[in-house]
Parts: sequence; structure tokens; C-alpha cells
Amino acid sequence: MTVYPMARVSTLGILGKFAAALVAVVVIQGVFSFKFKVFGFLDLPLIFSVYYGFTLGNPVASIVIGSSLGLMQDSLSGAVLGANGLSKTIIGFLAASAGSKFAVDQPVTRLLALFLFTIGDGILVTILGVMVGPASTYSVALTNWALSAMFNAVLGLVLFAYHDRWSNATT
Repeated sequence: MTVYPMARVSTLGILGKFAAALVAVVVIQGVFSFKFKVFGFLDLPLIFSVYYGFTLGNPVASIVIGSSLGLMQDSLSGAVLGANGLSKTIIGFLAASAGSKFAVDQPVTRLLALFLFTIGDGILVTILGVMVGPASTYSVALTNWALSAMFNAVLGLVLFAYHDRWSNATT
């Protein structure tokens, strides 16, 4: 068996770029939501997890992506450690399952999926936060989830279209 060292270097380079993109998404989310309050409604790690769940169609890879994004997001936020990790893991798995079963290439299905996944993420994080942390009031949670779902759906559609156009471009 012949081992080609350049193929291994190329694979490590791709994995390194992908890991850097994961870290960049979480850092950008943390910095922008700290500086600008409107970015608190956006959830870039969720959009990233859903997109790669749709495009990869591999539940195991989507679970790894979702859990790493969620745990990094937990480490930068003041939330309960692991709440976003579990939530993004479940969302990534569901997105990969939906991507392999349904045609999620259309903008309407992506819009609806992002909206529902954002609502589901908010519900999961809230339930996990209540189970682990001190009880507090969640009277405006439904309004925040709806605003976040609308912003995530629109931003996700724009980012999906941009990434699809960029990855399908011929030079």
C-alpha cells in the first residue's frame, strides 16, 4: 500500500480551515452580540450547524459540529455550560436527518426549517437552563424567540445563498 503524504497534508489543511471557521463563527457571534445588542437575536452557530447538517447529510458529522459549536458558545456566554452544546447537537442531528430525507435546497424549506430550528433551540436552552440553574421569569421568552427566529431565518437564507453561489462558482 502506497501512502501519499500530500493527501494527508491536504486533508489536515481542510480540517484546520474548518476548525478555524468553527472558532471564527463563535468568536464573531460573541463579539458582535457584546458590542451591538441587536446581534443578540442572531445565532450564527445555529445557522452554521443547520447549514452543514443540510449539506453534509451525515448525522455523525453534524452532531460533532453542533456539539463543538454549542460548547464553544456556552464557554463565551454566561449561560449554563452544556445547554447550547446539547441543543446544537440535537438541532444538527435533526438538520442532517431532514437533509437526507427532504429536499432542503429550496429557499422556502430553508426559511421554514431555520425558523423552526431557532424556536426549538430557544425552547431546549430554556428548559435546560431552568432544570440546572435558578428559576427566573421567562415572560418575554416567546417574543424573543420569535424575533430571533425571524432574524435567523432571513440571515440564514442570505448566508446559504451566498455560500451556495460561492461554492458552485466556476473560475
